Amino acid sequence: MISISELSPKKRAFLTGTILLTGTGLSCRVLGFFYRIFLSRTIGAEGLGIYNMVHPIFGICFALCAGSIQTALSQHIASHITKGRSIFRTGMVISMTLSFVLAFLICRHAEFLATVVLMEPRCVPYLPVIGISVPFAAFHACINGYYYGMQKSHVPAFSQIAEQLVRMAVVFWIASSWLRTGRSITVMLAAYGHLIGEAASAAFTLFCFFVFPPQKKIAAESLLAPGTAAPLMALALPLMGNRLVLNLLSSAEAIWIPSRLQMSGLKSSEAFAVYGVLTGMALPAGVK
Repeated sequence: MISISELSPKKRAFLTGTILLTGTGLSCRVLGFFYRIFLSRTIGAEGLGIYNMVHPIFGICFALCAGSIQTALSQHIASHITKGRSIFRTGMVISMTLSFVLAFLICRHAEFLATVVLMEPRCVPYLPVIGISVPFAAFHACINGYYYGMQKSHVPAFSQIAEQLVRMAVVFWIASSWLRTGRSITVMLAAYGHLIGEAASAAFTLFCFFVFPPQKKIAAESLLAPGTAAPLMALALPLMGNRLVLNLLSSAEAIWIPSRLQMSGLKSSEAFAVYGVLTGMALPAGVK
């Protein structure tokens, strides 16, 4: 049997990164499961259902401006190591531009999205908070894509843990503060938790980017690599389309399930409570 020490440096980095990402992914799943339990007991099953109805909007935005570009960055940088920093800057400019546009549209048209698209007016105050989190998500996704391209997965892995731990700690603190002051706990707690988690991950990856840079700076390297945007987007667009379809289906599910439950005879609060139990507690406990 071949030991890890006998593998080539490239294969060793790949295997180590796989094990690290698997371990941190599992840890985040476990932490997230207990976080969902806490949310269900503070904002209730109905509140959790409303939050899970809003969250697919973020998923659509992430698919458009972050997730696909992160994967494209990692692939393109891995193929052109010497131009890594320039490719990263190009991807960052594209991603952040898209993220700010999407955040603006969500904040500006929150009422339209809630009443016409989601068909639930109670979602209006939570959409701007979700919208503000989009640029943070795009920022750390691009940095993570740079690290993946350089086969350095430790920063992306630990950023997931940092995001989950900071989110849980701050949300617990906010909830206890609201209880002490007599303020009622609403779905806004979950929305704040999402924003705090994305901001914490962005801050962590930014810190690591300067302290543990993924690549040494090359003196003669240009600010932006000429002709990089086109091949980068050629890689990103198919992934973007795939992720967008999946998130649109998820959004349709979030809209249709509560409405079908109401058509079956349940009241609005009962329908969202059932949906919250299903998506907030039952599904995270499974293998999804």
